[in-house]
Amino acid sequence: MRHFLIVSAVLTLSLTLNSYAKTPSVAVDIAPIHSLVSQVMEGVGRPNLLIPAGASPHQYTLRPSEAKALADAEVVFWVGEGLTPWLEKSLDNLAESAQKIEVLEVSGTTTYPFREGVTFESHDDGEEEGHDDTHAFEWAGAFKLAAGEYVWTFAKVNGDYADPKMKLVLLASNLDGEAAIEHGEKTAEILIESRAIEQVHGDTLTANDSNAYQLVFDTDKNLTEFRIVINKEGVYTVFAEHAPSEFEAGEYFFQTADQRDIEPLAQEPDADADADEHHNHDGVDPHAWLDPGNAKIWINEINQVLSKHDPKNAKVYDYNAKQAIAELNTLIVTTRKKINSIEGLKFIVFHDAYQYFEKRFGISAAGSIALGDAEDPSPARIKEIRDTVKEIGVTSVFTEPQYNPGLVENVFEGTTVSVIGVMDPLGASLPVGNSHYQQLIQGMVKSLSQCK
Repeated sequence: MRHFLIVSAVLTLSLTLNSYAKTPSVAVDIAPIHSLVSQVMEGVGRPNLLIPAGASPHQYTLRPSEAKALADAEVVFWVGEGLTPWLEKSLDNLAESAQKIEVLEVSGTTTYPFREGVTFESHDDGEEEGHDDTHAFEWAGAFKLAAGEYVWTFAKVNGDYADPKMKLVLLASNLDGEAAIEHGEKTAEILIESRAIEQVHGDTLTANDSNAYQLVFDTDKNLTEFRIVINKEGVYTVFAEHAPSEFEAGEYFFQTADQRDIEPLAQEPDADADADEHHNHDGVDPHAWLDPGNAKIWINEINQVLSKHDPKNAKVYDYNAKQAIAELNTLIVTTRKKINSIEGLKFIVFHDAYQYFEKRFGISAAGSIALGDAEDPSPARIKEIRDTVKEIGVTSVFTEPQYNPGLVENVFEGTTVSVIGVMDPLGASLPVGNSHYQQLIQGMVKSLSQCK
């Protein structure tokens, strides 16, 4: 019996080691993306991290062990040239045959242009159409619908709705697809921001260009359903304060009365756009990982890429990906609740790395000290920062562990700033691995709570 147990243990260990040996060698540029890949690879293998979280990704020289990990990689996940301009050459030289996935190019990723000026003056150059941060709505979709009744479902994700209520506009259109969305945007903005709001509690909705709906979800139920009645066949556009994916727990959000899924003709952000449309990232802020909505999209991409390279473990990758997305949904809900409880914050960050977090959770920095990752502020910019502090009563400023905190102290010496904290977009003090990403987002909230 003892001999049998020993043999069984040896066989089990052998199979486990064999599984790890045959899994693809994966390299990842920064710790937050490494965390997402680690979550998908849990129980199968471990990806290699190229850039330590305590280093600046904008300027870094790979150590020999990191260069070897890149050279051995079959798959590389990286943010993109905008964050690590030096890495592209290393990818070409060391990982020529590896599949390289630039996550900023993954279809459905929300991207924003860099903000300008101390207080982030808006662009007026028409770049990044479809990612206008001034929208009162977060998501828009155009649907071709026959006359009849439809069901829009909102689900609790891990015990809570992403938001207990949500504004929505439903418009009829004589246009098609993206043109219908573009044409309806102005009307939707006016209705969502106006006082013409009709509260509905699991009731029936019809196309209405006179007011917006305030959907109120039944917190005693795991699902709240709204009926949509279409009286005439045509194209209809929906403009919503939150993306439907934030309220999905397995079921598809929009269906016919007999439970057939209705796919949009077009949606914004466009989850089905061809990846080629995302290749030009000139002027795009690369810190997109600070929006957990993007993290969910990337988890799906990581799952698909690894499953193709390692089909024998595809079921494991798929299971892990679903678990990771469920955790991210919970993270979005809990983070939004905490941010909503922090009101009236007036703070400045070291450099403009946080707009993805700000836009996802409805909070806004008053400005940044440095314009970019690798730029020190000019004397003129420092003067403007100090003037801004005085004008709007900024009370807090955040340094970053990757940069010199002495610079921040010098800039704000003698001002009304009373709190100098740390906000870290990379998680320098956090353990690398599965939990890194969730702890990173939680750390952002903890830093902001210091301003209260």
